[in-house]
Amino acid sequence: MICVVCRSGERQHGTTTITFEREGVLLVVKEVPAEICMNCGEDYVDASITHEIMLLAEQMARNGMCISVRRYVPGSVTC
Repeated sequence: MICVVCRSGERQHGTTTITFEREGVLLVVKEVPAEICMNCGEDYVDASITHEIMLLAEQMARNGMCISVRRYVPGSVTC
C-alpha cells in the first residue's frame, strides 16, 4: 500500500516505538507491530493496538504511575 504522507513509498510490516505523553503520564511502548513507509519512515499502527496502548496509559494514570517503558505484548492490557 502507498504511504499517505509522502505518496511515493511502499509500506512494509515492521515494528515501531510509540511514545504517549499526557497530563504527567509518559508511556513508551517498544516493538509495536506496524506498517512502515520505506521512503519517509511514517508508521501506521492498527486501531486495535492503539486502543490497547490508550487503555494502558489510562491504567497508569489511575494507579498514579508517571513513567513506564515496556515492550508490546498483544492482549496484555486487562481492564
